[in-house]
Amino acid sequence: MLIRRIELENFRSHKKSRFEFSKNVTIIVGLNGSGKTNLLESIALLSLVKPVRGGLEADLINIDSNFSRVVGIYEDCDGDEVKLEAILNKKPDSNRVVKTFKVNGAQKTAVQFVGQSKVVFFAPEDIRLVAGSPSRRRDFIDRILSQVHYDYHKALLKYERVLKHRNKVLEHGHEAQLLVWDSQLLGSAQVVQNYRKKFFSFSDQNLKDISVNLFSDGFSLSTQYIPSVLSQDSLLRSRQRDLLYGTTQFGPHRDDYSFILKNHHVLDLKHYGSRGQQRTGVLCMKILEDKYIKENSKVSPILLLDDIFSELDENYRSAIENVINSNQTTITSADINSIPDSIKNNAKIITL
Repeated sequence: MLIRRIELENFRSHKKSRFEFSKNVTIIVGLNGSGKTNLLESIALLSLVKPVRGGLEADLINIDSNFSRVVGIYEDCDGDEVKLEAILNKKPDSNRVVKTFKVNGAQKTAVQFVGQSKVVFFAPEDIRLVAGSPSRRRDFIDRILSQVHYDYHKALLKYERVLKHRNKVLEHGHEAQLLVWDSQLLGSAQVVQNYRKKFFSFSDQNLKDISVNLFSDGFSLSTQYIPSVLSQDSLLRSRQRDLLYGTTQFGPHRDDYSFILKNHHVLDLKHYGSRGQQRTGVLCMKILEDKYIKENSKVSPILLLDDIFSELDENYRSAIENVINSNQTTITSADINSIPDSIKNNAKIITL
């Protein structure tokens, strides 16, 4: 789907704003703090149903308000108008947020709403995908798979809910109650990890071809999935340890994956790659994300590029431009001159 317009009410720094987008490229120009990134986050919220950059959902609501509303007007592949709406209400005296989602006025659950539109979000801090924590890498995969696969998102939410209950039981030492939660945990964990395995199989088939055009000196990139396998045996083996620490030791919430650089040698990108190589690795993963969404959902995601051109050299800019040419794209920048003329000259430009 293409986004035509977005309306913001009390969303972060935007008290009341309205923006209309080109079907091709829209560039949002403004000083730091003017609300450029907040605009991209609002578009992402209508796809992901949660903050794309992490953090508290309460922080999405303007500091002077207790509610926020985001309305997106889209055009589907048949040319019909689709209205997506997210309403966030903050509970008094707490950071708890109640979210309501609607499609063309009809209320939907988060599971039904996620992925109605699809996005790829790319920001300079995404370099932490390589160098950061396993949870950041899991979030990246979850974001892709949840947009494309309804069953994955449903199983992931169930897994997280059951895991929370199981950990509560462990904290209180109620061993007799574990059997009930174990069976539920195993079922949803299997679905989650099967989808993740399929994603990394897709990565094995595509990432090398993407990366050889971006890395110098004959390097190519691959990913290695490191699942924390959950089974009846692993739950039984770790039961006493789980009770001791009050938390579940095995399962998808402990999954990780690594980035491997290959030429004449095999290097772990996290530990031995330069910052430039790590940045290239992230760019490869973003191109892979775009390709996965297109091939598995048969639609092109909306690209949301948050001030990335100042971080990229000419070779990388060319790679990004190739993706932009096949996707509706919104770009933010504090410096319009950092964006190549070939993109800028055909774009709609909005100044904040």
